[in-house]
Amino acid sequence: MSMNEFQQKFRHFSKLCTEDYLIRYANKGLYKRALKELDQGVHVNYTWGEASVHCQLSEGTECTLTATLDQWQCSCPSEHICKHVLIAILYDQRHQMAEEQLPAATADASHPTTEEFSLKSSDILLSQTDSSNEYTEAADSLVQELSVVKEPDHSDYKLQVELADAPSRFRWMLGNDLAAIIKSYTASMIEEVVFRLRYTEEIRMQEDTLLTVQLKTQDIEVSFTDEPNLTKALCKVKQTAGKMAKLEALLRYRMIHGINDMEVLTVRAYEAKFSLQTVQECRETLAGMLKTGLARLPQSYLAQLETLAIAAHSGNLPDIERSLRGIQGELQLFFKRHVRFSMQTMLERISKLYLALEVLTQGDISVKQQSQLVGSFRSKYFTVPSLHLYGLGADSWETRSGFRGITYYFYGLHDGEMYTYSDVRAVYYEDQQFSFAEHYAAFTPWLPSLTFSQLTGEEVLFQSVKVNEERRISSGDGAKLTLLPRTSVSEIDFGVFLMDIPSALQREPDSTSLFMEPKERLALIEVARIVEHTFNKQTQDLILTVENTEGQCMSLVLPYSTDWQSMIHRLESGFGAEKLEHFYAFVRLETNRISPISFLKGRTLLSLKLDSSSGRMGRFGRK
Repeated sequence: MSMNEFQQKFRHFSKLCTEDYLIRYANKGLYKRALKELDQGVHVNYTWGEASVHCQLSEGTECTLTATLDQWQCSCPSEHICKHVLIAILYDQRHQMAEEQLPAATADASHPTTEEFSLKSSDILLSQTDSSNEYTEAADSLVQELSVVKEPDHSDYKLQVELADAPSRFRWMLGNDLAAIIKSYTASMIEEVVFRLRYTEEIRMQEDTLLTVQLKTQDIEVSFTDEPNLTKALCKVKQTAGKMAKLEALLRYRMIHGINDMEVLTVRAYEAKFSLQTVQECRETLAGMLKTGLARLPQSYLAQLETLAIAAHSGNLPDIERSLRGIQGELQLFFKRHVRFSMQTMLERISKLYLALEVLTQGDISVKQQSQLVGSFRSKYFTVPSLHLYGLGADSWETRSGFRGITYYFYGLHDGEMYTYSDVRAVYYEDQQFSFAEHYAAFTPWLPSLTFSQLTGEEVLFQSVKVNEERRISSGDGAKLTLLPRTSVSEIDFGVFLMDIPSALQREPDSTSLFMEPKERLALIEVARIVEHTFNKQTQDLILTVENTEGQCMSLVLPYSTDWQSMIHRLESGFGAEKLEHFYAFVRLETNRISPISFLKGRTLLSLKLDSSSGRMGRFGRK
């Protein structure tokens, strides 16, 4: 780039550095100090280069500037933008106004046309600051001289020019190619911004020399310039978080104006790079397995599955790897003639994996669906500005593969969705223990004075908490937890999760989907009373029969376990059951049973597996 070209570019940039722009980039005090020193006679000598300009201030400081405030150098010790950089820009503004605008306007001030006046007035509005009384008075004098061509009804022509000019200056925010604007963003950054867009946000906009979008919930302000470049936008949040805030503010601004960018964003956010050759090899191996049949399958097939699983891991196919290892585990049970082997489970695993491989091979699906089939090695958690949650109870559990844990359930009052937090430990090693009672009584990571047993019965507000696609809450640092007065359960609108007994009994069977993990089916059912409690010795289940006010009955089934032995005995003996009337049962709707998690009444809550053993059931009944 030649010297003249860069000089022209810099002067255009300095002309666009309005008072609002410079104050938002620096601060008002720094801006006023720069103006004061200019008024006191500080002047600047410029040495133009091909991509930068060297500025020598008369008081000795030296600056090097480009045509953006993102890149600058100054000999002063300041680590942030300083008054010397502002002086260098403002001095060039004044110099331009003195040598270009005023002489040109004076030479042709006698008979200007309306069109000419609009252009000149607009130039003055874009470049004028409060920097000098001399030039301010001269510009005002020019406007007065040109007032003869104004229409009689247009009393404030400067304001009209500014308002007419504003929409066109920021038109790029609505009309430009979004794919080009977000080119510098990584797929993970775009994915996180898309995740945030599912949550409501209060937006305020202010349009002057800058277009400012304020995200009220997050307390973030982004100011856009008329240059179609997100790096030029101003935001006090720094580094990656600030870059994502700029994109979120732009996308929410476009959403308000009815523009749907999800197709473009999805292509960038869910870019799935994987080995198609590994997919084809897995598909051929499964096809051969189905053709041979389990009865004639050699045990060496286990080693072949292990090799494929390793290849799937290397080929960035985490869900394919998990499925292969699941089939390998079932096949081991089959070769051992183990009682836990299930032909139905084996066929379901093979069928789902084979269908996923077939779809990936054909490639006739969306980018997001492709990403869902490929999966990820680790669950991705994204920061959510605010979550208003209502505690619904806790459930303890243990898997056959050697994991124990407690899952805490919450209802999102802002979006009507279910959220969970799980405390999980692997106990398949001999020295690993997991005491449900100890972990339930432990303190939460977000509020050290609050135990999990207390948290599950509270109404809380999370701020800056991380959540994944399945709405699981992370225990990571940075989240702030505030306790709120708990609302009575009867006053909460639970939406689709509130069911009556007939609806719960007539629920549709679970469906299998390739593109999402099976979700827990949860519901709250209003119960009038518990009419019967029995223990089935054959199935080792405790059965609670409940009815509603219309006399319709439903069975709630709790499986027996030594960890829940005291709870089973208390419920079986009917301890406090006669006082449990007119409450809500929070349940899990399973294929062949309805399993209760907790009972809720008023502002109190009873998690059956975790609270019944401690005697809280009696207190729940009395309340």
